[in-house]
Amino acid sequence: MWRIFLMVSLLCWSTDGQVTCRDNNNGEVDWYIIYKAPQLNNIGTTGLEYLYIDSAGKKKETLTTDPTYKPINHPNGVLANTLRPIFTTSLPDNFGFISYSDQPPGCDAIDKFGHSKGVVMMEKDKTGVWLLHSTPRFPFLRDQKKFYPSSGAAKAQTFICVTFKYDQFNKIGEHLLDINAFTFDDHIPEGFYKELKDLRRTGNNIRDPRVNQVKIQDLKSAGLPSTGLPSAGRTSFESIAKKQYKAGEEAEDDECDDGN
Repeated sequence: MWRIFLMVSLLCWSTDGQVTCRDNNNGEVDWYIIYKAPQLNNIGTTGLEYLYIDSAGKKKETLTTDPTYKPINHPNGVLANTLRPIFTTSLPDNFGFISYSDQPPGCDAIDKFGHSKGVVMMEKDKTGVWLLHSTPRFPFLRDQKKFYPSSGAAKAQTFICVTFKYDQFNKIGEHLLDINAFTFDDHIPEGFYKELKDLRRTGNNIRDPRVNQVKIQDLKSAGLPSTGLPSAGRTSFESIAKKQYKAGEEAEDDECDDGN
């Protein structure tokens, strides 16, 4: 009986388009923005409190006096809920993800890689998320209880998560190639966009140099309706890319270890 239930659950995850930004209660949202407070002894913050706003107009200030308080590193909080598709070692072929950072777990990338951090996850031909952030060593592990680094409490950090339809991820992959994002963890099967496949770690240091210019791309969110509310339509975003090294300059080999 339990075996049948598990199989049905896995099939539902892989076919129902569950890769979306998620709120503190695991509800789907089109986008959200988080400001995480720094650890400050003079006002008593632990560095795990945050301010939150999303596409439904929901605003939340997490306080330890709130009985529903979930800190930023909570295993069932907003970030863990959003990242849950990668908290497994068995990933289906219709799912892909890339974790990139100039400060990945274990070391720092060389300065020829972009000063940028984020996670992209998507189901092929359905929906996915682009989670941009400023936190070094994040996600620390693909583990629901250990995804947030202990070093992430000290300073203020920001997160922006947007849900996109799959047809936007070739543009997102192009952006990450343009900024020479350093990929430290990934699962991109062969059937996905070439721009995403080119970001896999196996090709990280042998990419062709990109043209050194500012590049702006228009993106539109998936337009997900929030729980109990109608869709407000697709929100427009712009990705702005500029990389540091000059055209024709070859990327050097990088010896940054895999943090996982």
